[in-house]
Amino acid sequence: MTTSEVGRDSRATGGGRACPNCGYAPMESFCPQCGQSDRHYARSLGSVVLEFLREMFELDSRLFRTLRLLFFKPGSLTQEFSRNRRVSFVSPVRLYIFASFVFFLLLSLAGDFGNVGAMGMTEEDAEDAVAQPSDSVAQPPTEERLAAFMAALPPEQQRKADDILRRPEGEIGRRIVLSGAAEEFEEWNWIGRLFALGVIDILHDPSVIRQRLLANMPIAMFFVLPVLGAVLAIFHLRKKRFYVEHLVFAIHIQTFTFLVYAIVLLLPDEGLGGLIRAGCLLIPYPYFVIALRRYYENGWVLSVAKSVGVYMLYSLVLLPAFVISVFVTG
Repeated sequence: MTTSEVGRDSRATGGGRACPNCGYAPMESFCPQCGQSDRHYARSLGSVVLEFLREMFELDSRLFRTLRLLFFKPGSLTQEFSRNRRVSFVSPVRLYIFASFVFFLLLSLAGDFGNVGAMGMTEEDAEDAVAQPSDSVAQPPTEERLAAFMAALPPEQQRKADDILRRPEGEIGRRIVLSGAAEEFEEWNWIGRLFALGVIDILHDPSVIRQRLLANMPIAMFFVLPVLGAVLAIFHLRKKRFYVEHLVFAIHIQTFTFLVYAIVLLLPDEGLGGLIRAGCLLIPYPYFVIALRRYYENGWVLSVAKSVGVYMLYSLVLLPAFVISVFVTG
């Protein structure tokens, strides 16, 4: 059907324009049946460009209002959500995805871990580790035990373990693999085997820590957010709020943290930039306390006490998620 035919059908209804998508009439700015707007893009390029610019600046104004409340009035953005004032602000999930994308993108561009630095060791530490005698392995495996250990590994880990065992006597990675080979690896449960395979991957190439964190942590952080919402709900049962309100508060807190840490990644390490970085790393906790006090309307002492409790319980989930992210392969 052509545009002119649609127009004729619309006029033929007599009750006003018909929706070109579903045919419902009368149609106003938006179709009450399917939700399509009355905007038509079969028109001149100039009017389409003007429409695009208008929508873009509308989004910018909502983003500006959202970020202004998020950064400078902790807890106020969630208050607006609870009051059902949503149209003037970016939705919590969309804002979280945007902040998460920016943070992990900058983190991926921040540079690679060195083979030593990724394991939290300096060059001097590594030299000392290599210099330590190889008898630090309490009971070195027999050749039969070592052969059985290697046979129980998947082919990829076999190759990596073989590379590690060719390193100099006393090298820390070699000692760890020999210690594992001295155990009955083939009888370990699946959790122990998964952990051991991850250790071999890391000892072979410590940069996999960063690679796996970048690949898995965005997903892990998203899925542990409901846990933070549940913890907040437990600590504020008397407030009689819906769970989704606690969840939105958790999303806003995590969004702020992502954005602040994204700013940290953009700052230089030395001089004034280093001082600002240190301050930004500490900001999320006082921000969280202020947000708790404003949104849940508690006193300062109670807000601080609850913030400590929430952090402790949330850490019980966040730390395992962090470890799992390192040991789970893509």
